[in-house]
Amino acid sequence: MIVRRIELQDFRNYKQQTIAPETGVNVFYGDNAQGKTNILEAIYLCTCARSHRTARDHELILHGSSQYRVAIDFNYFNGSEGSIEIEYLDAVAGDPHRTRSQRIVRHNGIKLDRIADLMGLFHAVIFAPEDLQLVKEGPAARRRFLDLLISQVRPSYFSDIQQYARYLMQRNRFLKKMRDDRLEGKISQEKQNNLQMEVWNQMLAEKAAAIIEQRMIYVQRINEIAAQSHSALSSGKEKLNVKYKTVSGIRPNFSSEEIFTVFSNKLKSMVNEDIERGATGQGPHRDDLDLDLDGDHVKLFASQGQQRSAALSLKLAELAIIRQDTGEPPVLLLDDVMSELDENRRQRLLENIHDAQVFVTCTDARQVVHDMKPKPCPSSGDCDILSKFNFFSVNQGQVQSVDYLS
Repeated sequence: MIVRRIELQDFRNYKQQTIAPETGVNVFYGDNAQGKTNILEAIYLCTCARSHRTARDHELILHGSSQYRVAIDFNYFNGSEGSIEIEYLDAVAGDPHRTRSQRIVRHNGIKLDRIADLMGLFHAVIFAPEDLQLVKEGPAARRRFLDLLISQVRPSYFSDIQQYARYLMQRNRFLKKMRDDRLEGKISQEKQNNLQMEVWNQMLAEKAAAIIEQRMIYVQRINEIAAQSHSALSSGKEKLNVKYKTVSGIRPNFSSEEIFTVFSNKLKSMVNEDIERGATGQGPHRDDLDLDLDGDHVKLFASQGQQRSAALSLKLAELAIIRQDTGEPPVLLLDDVMSELDENRRQRLLENIHDAQVFVTCTDARQVVHDMKPKPCPSSGDCDILSKFNFFSVNQGQVQSVDYLS
């Protein structure tokens, strides 16, 4: 995919900005806190309607405004064209037309009915300092990484995730009601409550089975690719292993029907515990990725360098899977990561991005050019696309194309 045009309106620190990137490497340079990362954030927003930095849309709005708009025009490698536009309107007190926030997404000028319809239309992978959260933070960061990856290549999966979340919320709400009824001694309600709980169990288990089945398939692929990447980064001295941790009793080779049976029985057996806590104790919403190096837990025992290599290996697996499943390289977004990586990690990253359009942010453009100089690529000879550099100066929310660096 090749992004041809980027438009920002009232987004972060941009009042109105249009950017015309080129193929090859687009370098956005300038001092810190000038708005470089915001450009990459806007591009990534068009993959899933969500920022990689925050889940709060109102934080993306320019101070003093009540809405933002980002839009991109892009080409597929087969020559066909596409566009994505995302507009967010915050709620405005006293305005009867803005009583609640609203997000509007358009594809090729046509409004999409659901966010799920956006998934799979435009592909981008971002490499950022925050990637270490995949290793250092809790399960939610790893679930989000996994869910966004699968959603980009299997849009129906995103719909399953959304539906599961709705069923889970309803079941949890009903668990609290059952707990209150028991505390109030409403024995007559017990039978009716149990029957209704069976319905929620059935609906939740159906969606859970579809989600877990896909996660098992993709984690196996992630494990294979990430292990190869990490082995190269460590010169064959370390072995990274990625395992999927889900509901107890579910095995990697289980079919969707087998997963459904195990999870349904689990929901029934744990119903009293769930009623006491007022929440569902097991399910895809509690799953995790277990990362270990030679049998030792990465988060607890790995060094900072080893953790960084593990996170990079996961991101390279994401890149490889999207390329494999879509047939073309996604847009690459490198947010000040070249300075974060040593020479070995930089080389491993560059070997995997030679055929993609790249957006990179930095404070020193000359250093980035030095770090990204074309080198022989094992798979395709010279990294031709990395020899094409385009420069953009970023200063206080203003972007200016620069012909060359003097």
